[in-house]
Amino acid sequence: MGRHHAPAPARQKKDAPAPAPSDPLAAAAQHGHSHAHSHGPSDDRPLAERMHPRNLDPRRITWTLPRSILFIALVVGFIATAAAVVLQWPQGEPETGDNFHQTSGLAQEVSSGTVALETTGACNSPAIGRSFDTSPPTGHPSAAGGEDASCPQVIVDITSGPEEGRRTLLAVTDSDGSPELPVGQDILMTTGTSEDGSRTYGFQDYERTTPVWVWLLLTLAAIVVVGAWRGFRSILGLAVTLGIFAVFLLPALARGGDPVLLAVTACSAVLYLALFLVHGMNWKTASSLGGTLAAMLVGTALAWLAIDTNQLRGLADENNMQIMLYLPGLSISGLLLAGFIIGTLGVLNDVTVAQASTIAELRQLDPTASNLRLFGTAMRVGRDHLASTVYTLVLSYAGAALPLLVLLSVSGRDIGHILTSDIMATEILRSATGSLALVAAVPLTTAIAAVTTSSVWRQKTQ
Repeated sequence: MGRHHAPAPARQKKDAPAPAPSDPLAAAAQHGHSHAHSHGPSDDRPLAERMHPRNLDPRRITWTLPRSILFIALVVGFIATAAAVVLQWPQGEPETGDNFHQTSGLAQEVSSGTVALETTGACNSPAIGRSFDTSPPTGHPSAAGGEDASCPQVIVDITSGPEEGRRTLLAVTDSDGSPELPVGQDILMTTGTSEDGSRTYGFQDYERTTPVWVWLLLTLAAIVVVGAWRGFRSILGLAVTLGIFAVFLLPALARGGDPVLLAVTACSAVLYLALFLVHGMNWKTASSLGGTLAAMLVGTALAWLAIDTNQLRGLADENNMQIMLYLPGLSISGLLLAGFIIGTLGVLNDVTVAQASTIAELRQLDPTASNLRLFGTAMRVGRDHLASTVYTLVLSYAGAALPLLVLLSVSGRDIGHILTSDIMATEILRSATGSLALVAAVPLTTAIAAVTTSSVWRQKTQ
């Protein structure tokens, strides 16, 4: 019998190399995935199919060491913030100067009115500012005219206060910047008391309630239309912020509380409540919160150092002078530092949320990317954001101080003396410390987000 030889096995063809993906993150993911599974069961499915959400286990590895550290730090910070709010909660009445309500225009009683009639009358008429029923009192130079009728005047219907329904007479000046008071114009009037006990009135400002609310509602509607549910939650976050400032921060400052501690406490409370409300309870928000709190503490230390080393007093600001006069128990330098902290917080929050969101998107795009690669990629985005935010911060301060800058430009003083004056140095250092806090916030938040989003997916095996 002849020997039968089995046919030789066909030589196995080498697999053709997979085309290199065009996306660098996808290439890094493919490379990292091949090493991760070199000692385990092979999976010949394409990368895109293996990384599809339907092939990923939605269960997350929650308690990695970095996440545990971040969680503990945030819990400790929340407890400390809550305790600080309770301990510093405003109590009693603010101690203002004895003559605050008599001399300060901010504390005077205000009544509303509507211009009913334009007329002329004696410039020194005793009827100006006095109340009457239909026309100025008889026996005085009045709106009826005459030889002394040389000044424009308006008769105003009083629409609020104890004398609602009566009228008053206001003088109108022709100088530049004086208010225009046409018939039908709604205005606000300061209210005082004369020597004989009668009430007196004077123009304070225009009544802007309706147009301001129209603009506000228009803005809120636009935010909701474009931002949808997230936009609506951002409005709620804004309401929380304003509520904390109105109910806690401002009353506590007025009662002589420490401005720095109060500012840090209020800003921390805003972050804990607003961030999770707007962006949800997730590790991305937690990373942003951790980075913002850390950068805020860095900014606080830098602001204190800047004020101390430059001996800023804040006395060039008229508002600070009024604080010294009417609230002598409140530290001006402390209030200055608190302003630095609050002014920086909004920009910090913007940058940290953007960096945490960038890390989250990159991780979703490539779940196998290393923390170092995520950090480097997100930092490139952060540098662009930082570059644009720094000059945005400076321009916002310059816009607020524009009238002052115009006056200084025509003062004829040396530019060096102008820039180092108390009021200008304050704005420059406010921008400088805010920018340094931003510089710290970008890498801090990026690093926290990178390590707390690691190993978040488990792959299914077939």
